[in-house]
Amino acid sequence: MSSDQILQDVQNQLTILSRLIAYQTVSKMTLSEGAPLLRRLGFSNSEIAAIYETTSNTVAVRIAESKKHPKIKE
Repeated sequence: MSSDQILQDVQNQLTILSRLIAYQTVSKMTLSEGAPLLRRLGFSNSEIAAIYETTSNTVAVRIAESKKHPKIKE
């Protein structure tokens, strides 16, 4: 096995782990709550869509809505 293949395997495993942790973090959140958080953590719209089992366009809309209507913290 070449070093490039080993690095690719490690990267794939890290991707899986990061998705699992992200899913666990937002599992009790709605898409409108979780998408902006995941976006700030560096996830792409397609990655967020995979976590929520929806489309990238839906994620983009929810993120845009969150920018227009930020929640007021009490």
